[in-house]
Amino acid sequence: MKLKLKERDKNLIIILAGLAIPLLVYIFVFTKLNKQRETIEAENVSLSQEVAYLQELMDNKEYYLAETDRMNQEMEEIKVQFPSELHPEDEIYYAYNTETKYDVLATKIDMPYAEMVSVAQPVTEGAEQPEVVDDGTETVEAEVVDESPEPVASAATTIALYKAPITFDFTITYTAAKDWVKEILNDRENKKSISSLVLSYEEQTGNIKGSMVVNMFSLTGTDRTYEAPSIPGIGVGTDNLFKSSETLNIDRENNTFDANADNAGQEEEAEEEEEN
Repeated sequence: MKLKLKERDKNLIIILAGLAIPLLVYIFVFTKLNKQRETIEAENVSLSQEVAYLQELMDNKEYYLAETDRMNQEMEEIKVQFPSELHPEDEIYYAYNTETKYDVLATKIDMPYAEMVSVAQPVTEGAEQPEVVDDGTETVEAEVVDESPEPVASAATTIALYKAPITFDFTITYTAAKDWVKEILNDRENKKSISSLVLSYEEQTGNIKGSMVVNMFSLTGTDRTYEAPSIPGIGVGTDNLFKSSETLNIDRENNTFDANADNAGQEEEAEEEEEN
């Protein structure tokens, strides 16, 4: 059976086709182009902001360079206030020097090992959180590839600050206590700080009893070299600790010790000293 369409049906089909074609063009072409346009506009806004930021940096280039030099100079001035190393003998010498200089009677001194001071590290930018995709059945974490550049060594990674707290229990005069505290706060060569200070007055003697925690610091990774303390009146090192002879008094053939030769050598030295 052959289907015959009336003229009116043909015209209706033509009209519907004419309406469908623009609709399909709008859906599949114009909508896609419109999304691309919105994406490009968003990228242009972001690029415009970045260009404005870079232009601002360029306009203030001289200021930033001057500020960088100033801060570098300040860092150098700060670094020279800290010794490069801190050893137990440095703490002992400080305690000894304090007792001598300020007439402090230390009844107890506690000197634990130095410990590293934790410094807050900068947060790495660009680290994105994994995208979570929910398809209605299970949660899947998208894989994130870290394409950030390798970290560059900086002052934060090469310089380390160490702190050695020294606890003093002492008896001192009021004037000497003020001078001691002032010296700690004004020391610009070997930086120190006070964690705690407790003082009490003795009516019977007029002295001050107290307890103070003094923090000594060291800064590793700088150009400053370590200088060992030189304590007056205390010799360090000796050329011959046991005052032994220059050669071994040993019978090489029998591999035995020649006691007579050793005694003979000592007798000769004694005779030379008596003659002198």
